[in-house]
Amino acid sequence: MKKILGLVFILALFLTGCTDEGILRINSNSSENVWYELDYGPTEWLSQGESDLYSWDLSTSLFEEEYKEITVSYGGDYWFWYDYETTKTIKPGKTTSVNIIGDAGEIEIWNNSNSFYITEVYLSPSDELTWGSDDLNGMIGPAESVVWKVTVGSWDIRIVDNYDDEFIKLDQYIPAETKFTYMYTGFRKTENVNGEKIDNAKNCTTITKDLCEKR
Repeated sequence: MKKILGLVFILALFLTGCTDEGILRINSNSSENVWYELDYGPTEWLSQGESDLYSWDLSTSLFEEEYKEITVSYGGDYWFWYDYETTKTIKPGKTTSVNIIGDAGEIEIWNNSNSFYITEVYLSPSDELTWGSDDLNGMIGPAESVVWKVTVGSWDIRIVDNYDDEFIKLDQYIPAETKFTYMYTGFRKTENVNGEKIDNAKNCTTITKDLCEKR
């Protein structure tokens, strides 16, 4: 009789269901402060390495499982081009994570020469066939540098100095929240700038958004 009652009790639990926590974890993997909002609510901030946890009591039964959909908006300032939005499904007994990291890096052009001047700089996504327009609009003198923020991806760099000599660096991958420094010395100029650019673009498999801005 006791065994029968026990089985009836267990069956009742399966039929009527139980409650378990569904957890949402917001992680900052960025080196800067980032913000986020849940369901367009108040803005919360996280520092590097910090996390916030949210939980909901959700029920499960033999016939159905309760779930909750949460919209998470997030972004930042220094390392971010865009604000992002994602919808996460929270389920009982499980942890769902949102990892926040920037979508931009930096290219620095450093004039490491003693007497030459950089007069033009072209930053072009590696998958594009042309260099585009001059991104410098000025000059970089000896021992000076200029920094651009660019989207993550592979970039081609072209430099022209005051002797009209040209120098290129092709297919340089820029990771998130990382600075790449090109050291210009004024020597070992490139002979076939446009030809190498076209060949590199045809072989490139990384899609880069054409976005850069001077810091």
